[in-house]
Amino acid sequence: MNRLRKFSKKVIPIVAIILLLGLILSRVYQPDSTPRPEITISAEEANQYIGDLAEVCGTVVSADFAEHIGGEPTFINFEEPHPNQLFTVVIWGNDRPSWSHPPEELYANREVCVSGRVRMHDGTPQIVADSPDQFRFRD
Repeated sequence: MNRLRKFSKKVIPIVAIILLLGLILSRVYQPDSTPRPEITISAEEANQYIGDLAEVCGTVVSADFAEHIGGEPTFINFEEPHPNQLFTVVIWGNDRPSWSHPPEELYANREVCVSGRVRMHDGTPQIVADSPDQFRFRD
């Protein structure tokens, strides 16, 4: 019985530490890419899916690299040009090196779909893209 108590006094703290480390690591780990969403919607429907993981599809009608703005964003606007766009994809400057060609040239005047979490910004639904893997061409 004494041996069992001594054994449990040593083993229980070690097991607790291992479980705690596993919990911490599971909260910290982030997958490399955004998972493909189960829903595909049009740019016109995006405002109905705020907060959802979705694939939004439409025609890119304007795309601009705003290097003079903090964060150097690239804006990819769907269906109508800025300021009347129905949906926007934002690519921050620090993510631009992930693209082999400038995104504002690559997607301009193309039918594309982009996957990610739909958010609302200044009255326009948007997805922030940090990887070209979030995009696919429809044409």
